[in-house]
Amino acid sequence: MRSHEERVAETKRRIAKIEREKRLRRNKITMASAVAACLVLLIGASLAMPGIAASIQTGDYSGFETAASMYGGGALGYIVIGLLAFLLGVCVTVLCFRLHQMKREDDQNNESEGIHGAD
Repeated sequence: MRSHEERVAETKRRIAKIEREKRLRRNKITMASAVAACLVLLIGASLAMPGIAASIQTGDYSGFETAASMYGGGALGYIVIGLLAFLLGVCVTVLCFRLHQMKREDDQNNESEGIHGAD
């Protein structure tokens, strides 16, 4: 027969295990959707590039001295490149923040498991 404290500890351990499994499932779904979104973005960009490259006339390079100008005349190309670079930076920052947050949660879970006597 288990004592009252042992039953409470076992219940807390089960609750912690169920919550950890739910969080891991949610994190996997989030990461999978983020990877899918990135793949869609890359595939979309790769499908759009041949059309952009075809619109460049082979004999007339006077307007294409720089790389950003192929996305539009003059300042528009630089704005597009700047926005794409900014979005890439935001995505990397969010990813790093999320990974850091997940690591911190895992550390807290390991610490709380030691307190509650969970596996």
